[in-house]
Amino acid sequence: MSKVTNERIRAVYTATAQRYQMLLKIYRALGVNLAKWRSEAFAGLPNLERPRILDVGTGTGANLPFLIEKYPDYESITGIDYTPAMLHQAVRRVKENGWEDIHLHLVDAREMSKVVNGCFDLIVSTYSLSIIPDSLQVLDEIKNHACDEGYIMLLDCQKFKGILRIYNPLAIFLSTRLGGNSETYAVPVSETASQMFIPIRRKLMYSGMFYEDLYQAKKPT
Repeated sequence: MSKVTNERIRAVYTATAQRYQMLLKIYRALGVNLAKWRSEAFAGLPNLERPRILDVGTGTGANLPFLIEKYPDYESITGIDYTPAMLHQAVRRVKENGWEDIHLHLVDAREMSKVVNGCFDLIVSTYSLSIIPDSLQVLDEIKNHACDEGYIMLLDCQKFKGILRIYNPLAIFLSTRLGGNSETYAVPVSETASQMFIPIRRKLMYSGMFYEDLYQAKKPT
């Protein structure tokens, strides 16, 4: 089993950038409707006035239309990603749509503080923490940049539990298409986030392989 590194993820996503939509169609044929779950996750976000938003693992900018539709009066949206080829598509998406006050940065999510300043009213991460090495370190960074009582939404995948464990090879296969492997699923991201933040809502899809979690940052004590 090859070790998951940022370099490996960057290489996979560079190769994936041009065929990303084709991969989504393959997943949909398997009943893995990433686009539908993304849409539902953003529709269920709380109403906020002029929020500052951080998108961790922004990729091609697929989350941006949903964020802008949900929060048309947003103050700013910051997106970070580690793969130049994916981020290039996000930059092009922003320019083509004429969106303003959107700031995109090429940076390791574990070191986002190098380019990300201040706190955010909403932090989102979709289909990325499950393939990022040391994802718990990314959660710490998210905690550091969440405003007091700010919201955190995580949409991602995890190992099957219980009798459904026999389907974990499928989960690992899907992960390898996006840069990860079984190593990425060994990290209890959702469980750890539930201890770091206040759980608001949890939704499971695809018999528990995918989850949508909404949290609120705790007030300082």
